Amino acid sequence: MDKIICISLAVILASVGVCGSVHAPGVVFSHMSGEDTPSESSPPDVVWRYYTDRCITSSPLVYENMVLFGSRDWSVHCLDANTGTEIWSYRTSGQVDSSPRVYENKVYIGSRDDSVYCLDLATGEKIWSFKTENDIASSPALFEGKLYIGSKDAILYCLEAETGTEIWRFQAGAYVFSSPVVEDGRVVFGSIDQNIYCIDAETGDVLWKVYTGDKVYASALIEGGNVYIGSWDDYMYCLDLETGKEIWKYKTMHNIYSSAALYKGYVYFGSVDYNIYCVEADTGRFVWRIFTGNYVTSSPTVVDDRVYVGSVDFNLYCLNYKTGGIYWTFLTHGDIECKPAVTPDYIYITSCDGHLYCLKRKLSTLKVVSEPEGSDVYIDGEYQGKTPLEQVMPPNEYLVTVESKTGVRTKKIILQEEETEEITFDLQKNPYWYIGLGGGCVAIILFLVIYKVSQRKI
Repeated sequence: MDKIICISLAVILASVGVCGSVHAPGVVFSHMSGEDTPSESSPPDVVWRYYTDRCITSSPLVYENMVLFGSRDWSVHCLDANTGTEIWSYRTSGQVDSSPRVYENKVYIGSRDDSVYCLDLATGEKIWSFKTENDIASSPALFEGKLYIGSKDAILYCLEAETGTEIWRFQAGAYVFSSPVVEDGRVVFGSIDQNIYCIDAETGDVLWKVYTGDKVYASALIEGGNVYIGSWDDYMYCLDLETGKEIWKYKTMHNIYSSAALYKGYVYFGSVDYNIYCVEADTGRFVWRIFTGNYVTSSPTVVDDRVYVGSVDFNLYCLNYKTGGIYWTFLTHGDIECKPAVTPDYIYITSCDGHLYCLKRKLSTLKVVSEPEGSDVYIDGEYQGKTPLEQVMPPNEYLVTVESKTGVRTKKIILQEEETEEITFDLQKNPYWYIGLGGGCVAIILFLVIYKVSQRKI
């Protein structure tokens, strides 16, 4: 009889276990499309392209309905961002590798004719220019009415943004190719003299400097009180903005020319070792790297969980920010050394094939509704907001989780390009409770029947 009772108890546990396995996770997997793979596997379409007849390494800047950039055709160009139609161009006396900045309806940019230019945003007419003692590849930084820019003459200049009048100059030990970054009254930049400098934005006095093992071409990224900057000694450095103290450094296999981008706790950058890297922002711990076909001197742009970065192998790469998985590549006919500009609708890149490209982003719309409203929404484990929620996203496979006091549900969806998908979660009822109760009742009845039969045999 003991053996029979043990078997019946096992049946009960199995019944409850089956019911529990349905109820406990609160997860429902649902394909919202018949496709098994996301549609974002082919390169984006070219909306328009603009040809300058010379290599372009200047990074495009999108401002309102305009896109601005420099070219080695000696000119600064301003185009209509939607159509590519030229609004104006201004010709300097040298190659323009510097990237433009817009401040109070003026465009600021450097040229290899040794000058910094201030142009009218609407017309492109010159307002003023300032002559340094050598060519300028550095891009300007604007802060509280002041302009900061480096030159091959080994000087970082501080000028009045309105007039171009020199306020002060800082003498480094060699060429300042790195573009300065201003944060909390501090100017951070690198130099070919192998140092990373932090100087006072008002006075030009040195607050700290850090010696690396080689030239510093890269520009700094400052986020959360940390400075992220690479060197030709193959290291990406994370320094404390206040003190310059090293927090961590990560060694690649070759020089770092690329500037870093930070997104959701990760730092992204390229290296001359042909790789695109992702490391943890807090620790510098390796996460992933992707091998391209040549140097990666382009600086990444990270938007909507996508990493956009160019390579000297002529390709623009679109990568998954968590894994480095390649969604697509877009092939040009020249090196891509710029930092891509990404808007809600378009991607803008420059190439040494002489073109500025405008590419159409592939986007979808996801709508999440629930009963009750006001439930928390997570997409791939990351909090997005409360229901009802509408979000524009790249086409891909996602796990959407909705959580309220009454329960948790998850659905797996596959968004296709230019699709609007609405998913509904009903968290007011829990049908699995009834399944569990029914299963338990069946198990109890089965136990009683077995017990009665065993009693009769005795």
